[in-house]
Amino acid sequence: MKLDQDVSQFLNNEIALIVEPSSAFFSVIQSCLNGFGMSSAKILSANSYSDAVLLIKEHKPKILITEYTIGKHFGLSLVEKHGEIYDSLSRISIMVTKESSDNAVAEAAEEQLDAYIVKPFSMSDLKSRLLDVIKRKMYPSVYFQKIREGKELIKNNKISEAADLFAEAKKLNPTPTLACYYLGECFVAKNDFVSARNEFHEGRSHNKLHYKCLTGEFECFMKEENYKEAYLLVNTIRQNFPVTSVRLGKFFIAAVYTESFQDLNPLYELFLNLDYRPPELVNLVSLALITAGRYYVRAKDQETALIYFEMAATVSGRSIDILEKIIDELVKNGEVNSAEKFFKYIRSDEINSAKHQQLNFKIGRFILSPDQLIEMGRKIITEKKASPEVARLVIKLAIDGGKQTLAESLIIKSVETFPEIRKDLYALLENKK
Repeated sequence: MKLDQDVSQFLNNEIALIVEPSSAFFSVIQSCLNGFGMSSAKILSANSYSDAVLLIKEHKPKILITEYTIGKHFGLSLVEKHGEIYDSLSRISIMVTKESSDNAVAEAAEEQLDAYIVKPFSMSDLKSRLLDVIKRKMYPSVYFQKIREGKELIKNNKISEAADLFAEAKKLNPTPTLACYYLGECFVAKNDFVSARNEFHEGRSHNKLHYKCLTGEFECFMKEENYKEAYLLVNTIRQNFPVTSVRLGKFFIAAVYTESFQDLNPLYELFLNLDYRPPELVNLVSLALITAGRYYVRAKDQETALIYFEMAATVSGRSIDILEKIIDELVKNGEVNSAEKFFKYIRSDEINSAKHQQLNFKIGRFILSPDQLIEMGRKIITEKKASPEVARLVIKLAIDGGKQTLAESLIIKSVETFPEIRKDLYALLENKK
């Protein structure tokens, strides 16, 4: 049979990776691939997500057959990593699912995923699915041919020509979800986000969960700063598909702008499950958690506020900049004991730094006597570790305490460091005369 020969030719000398915990189903898959001439030595297996990632990087298998979920990870995350090595024409990605809801998600991952197969399945089921996948790759329909041609035009920055092809492709398929997606991408390239969203929305009318149209619609709303509509899509995306670090950052932004702080915990879990957390994301998540803490402080829900502040401190690795924001908010709202607790989180390598001394002074305002506070502030200014804010406070305390000469000397020292506040500091002195 010619198609069987085509499959054997397609698979010839290639490597396959099977991510399947069941030895029985692994044997079925292996036997099927053996039947097409693949050597068992070229059929790799992995039981964990991390092992699968390493094998993809190391051996670059062209065939990937994976479970829908691997521990806390989506199999689609592996499919995405697979797609970073090979284009959709030269690779095969098949997902094994157990639940009907999983099937819907697998079907929605059009183009990323070539096929899905439902457990339990036989060798003949898998063979039939493989034949179908390779037939589509080697003998694409006119619809898919136009999609491919349009994608090439996009690569060559011929956006208008590509848009015309995708518009033609839409007429060739009763459910042209993929054509809608790529036509939407053409509009995105022209910064016409309304038209792009209309295309993505139309694509989702054919398949509500379609991954590319769903994320395309989300990205458009974010670019339009329509955070309310963007956030309405967040749960659908995160519950059904893997989330990149960049998109997760946008989820946090949308949550903050819509004050959906009650939903930060599941987003935080996604953050913890990332293989790599870029510094930009760490900072963004820390700030989002601080914003949530501020919200609950002002809502007089101290317990919840402290939970979010603790999370922010942990995420940031106890960054003194993040701790400063937390301490400032707590002090401003009279929560001095809690502020002291976070002050103690400052890492040993930051002890006696300028910021450490400044924060110590801010908390000391509510604990120390005026004379003790003035002496603390004098040392900070003398050591050139004061901020303009601290300098003003110390000088005002000295003036209010009748220590005119000390105030004048502190003004001179402060102006050496902060010449821009000279006028303000001398005004404090003048107002007391």
